[in-house]
Amino acid sequence: MNDDPQVVERVIREVAESLGVDPADVSPDAGLVLDLGADSLDLLDLVFRLEEAFGIQIERGQIEARIREAMRGEPYEIDGVLTPKALELLQCELPEVKPERFRDGLRSSEVATLFTVRTLVRLVERHREGKEAPSP
Repeated sequence: MNDDPQVVERVIREVAESLGVDPADVSPDAGLVLDLGADSLDLLDLVFRLEEAFGIQIERGQIEARIREAMRGEPYEIDGVLTPKALELLQCELPEVKPERFRDGLRSSEVATLFTVRTLVRLVERHREGKEAPSP
């Protein structure tokens, strides 16, 4: 999927405003937590901003839910640590994330630290594609 430049620009603007950083310092591949310093409240704020900006509804936990469904009853995590299969499926769900950020021992509570600006772009585009076109 090619990123829509208008979506990328708007997501970058929303990220910059939410995190109080210069938009020039926000690249599509920047990690929201690791590179831009977002915390869990910032991530929630970003989701709300994107929902408002694009007129979409982003379900919380949808990535984990898709992975759990694909696991067909196999364990997603053991003692809070993602299983190797869950980690593999997570990497498929987040192809925009640098492969070295997926590591053995990744805790389920750390998954959000993998999210990049491009992750948000992909979420917006996925929801926009699935949304019915407004009536003329």
